[in-house]
Amino acid sequence: MTTFAIAGLQLEAARGDNCDAMLAEIDHVMARFPWLQMVVCPELNACGGDRALAEALPGPTEQRFCAIAKKHGIWLLPGSLFETSGEATYNTVPVIDPDGSVVARYRKLFPWLPHENSTTAGDEFVVFDIPGVGRFGVSNCYDMWFPETVRAMAWMGAEVILHPSLTSTIDRGVETAMIRAHAAQNQVYFFDVNLAGPLGVGESCIAGPGGEVIYQAGKGREVIPLKLDLAYLRDVRQHGWQNLGQPLKSFRDSGLRFPQYADKASSEALQDLGELRPATRPEPG
Repeated sequence: MTTFAIAGLQLEAARGDNCDAMLAEIDHVMARFPWLQMVVCPELNACGGDRALAEALPGPTEQRFCAIAKKHGIWLLPGSLFETSGEATYNTVPVIDPDGSVVARYRKLFPWLPHENSTTAGDEFVVFDIPGVGRFGVSNCYDMWFPETVRAMAWMGAEVILHPSLTSTIDRGVETAMIRAHAAQNQVYFFDVNLAGPLGVGESCIAGPGGEVIYQAGKGREVIPLKLDLAYLRDVRQHGWQNLGQPLKSFRDSGLRFPQYADKASSEALQDLGELRPATRPEPG
């Protein structure tokens, strides 16, 4: 199989439990587009960012999403959930297969510090295979501000990056530029799904392996059903987009060693930036 059909659900959500509304949206989109093979929802969609709804995984909310994935026979990324584990709380994306089983859980590597300072960072990259289709990687919102995360997944063989997001700020335009850059630099499909209002600003963006915009959403609720062509992606990786650059091969073949990743590497320039803390209002005068 060289094509794979994914829908991004750029949903509206309020703070609190949005699970019933999400399940209804998934039922609706599958009735309208029965050819879909995967559905991806935004970050923290189910709980609306309410940490009081955190639960251990597996848990009841995740199981509801497992049931609807099995009902429709689809792969499902229901956005992320707040996961409790001991004293830690993670921002976790479950990956659910068409049998309703959780095949992976991705804990967000880079919480949006210093604002998400009560969220524990994960420490593992997640890629998973869909038999006969290809390898997929999982990212989550602020993770994409760190280019090493996407490069690591491409190095692990990921051809499609699935990226739930909850951005509510004026830098969304910068993020769409990053999405295109990640796609081109790593010759991947980058499938970003951001939450709509009132919590998010929407503008989900799906980019192809040449950095081309396949779809750019507006700010409100949208259903984004697309067929991705993996044969096209593999041709881009083999020959370059429009027979131009082949960055993955150049990265593979380079003997360059990056000093910032050496064991116990330190940077005076970064140390001089000071403590990571929220911005404050300057004192008068």
